[in-house]
Amino acid sequence: MENMVKIKIAVPSFMRDQLELDIQDYQLKSMGDLCNYIIKYREDLPKSSETKGFSRESNELFKNSNPLQFTLHKQNLEFAEYANSKGAKLASLCRHYIEQYISLPRGKREIFLKKVELIKLNRAIESRKNVTLLYKDKIYAVSPCFIAHSPSQVRTYLVICKDPKECGTLGKTKENPFKAFRLCHIKNVSIETESEAFHTRTNSLLKKSEEFREHFDPFLCYGQELRVKLNEEGIRLFKIAVTNRPKVLKVPLDFRKNKARDIELALESETPGIYTLECSPELAKVYFPQFLENAEILSPADLRNYFRQRFLKAAQNYGLMDTFASTKGGKTEKNNGRKD
Repeated sequence: MENMVKIKIAVPSFMRDQLELDIQDYQLKSMGDLCNYIIKYREDLPKSSETKGFSRESNELFKNSNPLQFTLHKQNLEFAEYANSKGAKLASLCRHYIEQYISLPRGKREIFLKKVELIKLNRAIESRKNVTLLYKDKIYAVSPCFIAHSPSQVRTYLVICKDPKECGTLGKTKENPFKAFRLCHIKNVSIETESEAFHTRTNSLLKKSEEFREHFDPFLCYGQELRVKLNEEGIRLFKIAVTNRPKVLKVPLDFRKNKARDIELALESETPGIYTLECSPELAKVYFPQFLENAEILSPADLRNYFRQRFLKAAQNYGLMDTFASTKGGKTEKNNGRKD
């Protein structure tokens, strides 16, 4: 207990808010854990003058702000000696490194916090080995294929391949063995040194992993098609709901000039009808619930059935099942005409 070093740092409110957001988003235990991690791996932060901002004036600047308080971990006790050797106050030097961390773009902060896991994952990728890891509190045995970033560069993903032999079927469709894991949710990576990476065991899997690398998106939509019927309100929603919006492949128009122009015309004129999108089931389950009755998933059949079951459960919650039953054999049923 006598070796415990407690630190109290005056920081502006925006800095505290950002640290608290990172603790939540990256699933860290506490403010103390985050600050100790920053101190431990401070050499990996952008280089700048360590004397900048250590003046008494900078300490006085935030004296009325709610301070950060934490205890140095044992492995960071040398930091107190380091600060002394620099002729700097411990709190001021600590704030300097926290400022350096906050100045990083969001995606780079994630990479900084996951340095230990990234080293192991990159080693496994290069040597084409499988790993075991903890992802969202569940243990997986997978082959890491590549590291990728979201288009906005704010999130980092590990694309993995499960053992194809352990993948089940979704209706008549074989489960896709490839998944994109958020890096911030990955823990406890262990390399299986005697293994051979799942995605390198067949040419088709290796080719697929390269295609996902070349055309990366977090939902791994490349090569997967979805047909959806949009009414007038549905196509209007499709135009404005841009977050995670799938890529349009075909529209309800004849291609008279060129594909890109026809897609543009269909969206501009808000033409209702059947659209073919590049969209994985995972993305469809995130994107299309907001459309309610304004979008009807036509294919793939398994995905259509998924939405059908969800809407039936919703109807049951609202006490509408009797209403549906009374329409059997009536006009509503005849106009549907589809077998699900």
